[in-house]
Amino acid sequence: MKQILSIRLFLSASLLMAVSAIAGPLQRADVINAPLWVIHVDADALRQTVVGQFLLAEMQKPDAQKKFAAFQAIFNFDPRKELHGLTLYGTSKAEEDGVLLVYADFDAARLTTLAEGAKDHQSSTHGQYVIHNWIDEKKQPKNGVQPRTYAAISGKVVIFAQKETRVAEALDVLDRTKPNLDTNPQFTTPGTGTGFIQAAAGKMEMPANDPNAALLKQSKMVMLDLGESQRRVEGTLTLATDGEEAASQLEAVGRGLIGLMSLQSDKPENVKLAQALAVERAGANVMVRLAMPADDVVGMMKADAARKAAQK
Repeated sequence: MKQILSIRLFLSASLLMAVSAIAGPLQRADVINAPLWVIHVDADALRQTVVGQFLLAEMQKPDAQKKFAAFQAIFNFDPRKELHGLTLYGTSKAEEDGVLLVYADFDAARLTTLAEGAKDHQSSTHGQYVIHNWIDEKKQPKNGVQPRTYAAISGKVVIFAQKETRVAEALDVLDRTKPNLDTNPQFTTPGTGTGFIQAAAGKMEMPANDPNAALLKQSKMVMLDLGESQRRVEGTLTLATDGEEAASQLEAVGRGLIGLMSLQSDKPENVKLAQALAVERAGANVMVRLAMPADDVVGMMKADAARKAAQK
């Protein structure tokens, strides 16, 4: 049952991640050559969809409007309109190795002033760039040390990380002085799909008790493309394995999980989701495809929001 839940959470999280970004296509040349994982949200595409229109309507509600007004007053920036890109990548599973690239029509001077006013602000230079850092008061200390946030601005891109070296590395990639994702033949999918969410990850060691382990431990590459076309949410999760035998086993696992979902008559949303999923195999690759009316997806999101509200 945990595996069934993880599939649903995975799809729901993919949709909900798109709330926070209005983005263009993935700029492969802006990503480091050998990431372990990459996630990109293209909310320019999302805004044109049924799902995107629902999310924008949710952000027009009074409570959300107040939050956005406060945010805009501080940053002189409305993320619903002026945020054009959101790309995350990491060179390992460690949170500290993650990098966030934000593409936006921001006020660089305002952001710099805000950074300089943050707690225990410090700065260093990397070539022509200034890397700012400050204490992240929202995070708990680790080994008695308070985590810091590092950031820099390169043109219309703001880079965030938890290590100065990661920001410096990202700046070099943006300046084309270090190899980028375009030169990595393994990561061929991100940036080539048409969905509003694209993601890929290399082989990651999964704990034995992780609900995703059954699906991922035999995969050497996982790729996702999720979008909407003609009022239908469509997505493909591709799992590349080491051979046809492993792919066949993975196909059986996937079909079994979907079969269990379809039997959950007490959870009609799970049954509907199971009906929208299909598993197929091509050689050493296994594809889990999603095809569901966008109105049904919006209905599931509304139901999920209502449940959360009732739990508060």
